[in-house]
Amino acid sequence: MVEDKSLDYQIKYIWDNIKGFHIIHYIYTGNELGLFDLIANNKENGISIKELSLSKSLNSSYLSKWCHSGLAWGILEDDNGLIKLASHMEYILTKPGDPRYLLPYIRSCIDHFGPDMKNHAKFYKSGKTYKFQDHGKKFSDDIGSITEGLQTLMVYKILPNIESIDKNLKDGVSFLDFGCGTAKLLIKISEKYPNSNYYGLDIDKLGIKIGNEHIKSIHKEDKIKLIDSTVDKLPNKESIDIITMVEVLHEIEKDIRQDILKSLSSFIKKDGYLVILDETMPQKEQLTEQKYKLSVLTQYNEMTWGNEVPTEVEQNKLLKNAGFSIPNRTTIGGLFTLLVSRKI
Repeated sequence: MVEDKSLDYQIKYIWDNIKGFHIIHYIYTGNELGLFDLIANNKENGISIKELSLSKSLNSSYLSKWCHSGLAWGILEDDNGLIKLASHMEYILTKPGDPRYLLPYIRSCIDHFGPDMKNHAKFYKSGKTYKFQDHGKKFSDDIGSITEGLQTLMVYKILPNIESIDKNLKDGVSFLDFGCGTAKLLIKISEKYPNSNYYGLDIDKLGIKIGNEHIKSIHKEDKIKLIDSTVDKLPNKESIDIITMVEVLHEIEKDIRQDILKSLSSFIKKDGYLVILDETMPQKEQLTEQKYKLSVLTQYNEMTWGNEVPTEVEQNKLLKNAGFSIPNRTTIGGLFTLLVSRKI
């Protein structure tokens, strides 16, 4: 039965979303001006609006309004006339690489997602797509930053808590990150588990270029190899012990998704692991459930990239048909799906 919501409720709902639009722009501006880092650096004592203004050579009237808006919206706190970040905002806005760091996503809402969605009507009419790989270098960089927190989570929380995977990585195995992007996960995991050998596979030439430049700068060319799947030689059959996919499964075109997973299965040794961190699309009757909130956002946001988020039934079928076990399924952070499967 559909809930009968009052007109007042619906008006408030729309105004709350308009407020969210303003808050995204508010955070974007604060980051562009370096205000959040400056406030965080003064977290013990706080900082006055006047000091903020003078430190950044900003118009005091505008900055005062910015601070007052942040206080009203719960981004900032007032401590006896001094400005501080509200509880936990330091992690959300000033800690790159932390799983709780949401600033790259917020920044991309303005730089990439907004411009893309502004053109949605044109794509609805044409049925064309604007692929991930076609967006350019800045887009590749920024998407890499968005997923870095999840990569940190995978390297330092998820994999170490799977006892057999943790042991294998410590002893030394072959590890492949599929859809490696700019290789941030591979760089992190090579530091935590130095005895293993690491490979990254992607079709995003810009991401691979950025990744190789970083790998070279830290002198890890002998430990991490990146593979452009469109031109380079693919891994040998049954040569990989563990494969990870972080925010990748839903980005694979639906009509080739099964073939891709079968290829990955061919790379993995018997009893090897496939570990997937992604979203799961709900069934129609589940669309309003909280745990699917990010899945619905992702599906809408990325539809014109050609991306489609699979349902639980679709995920299980894909893995089973590729020769993997039905996955152990866990919800991470109330939003993401962790799938751990083994090659049968």
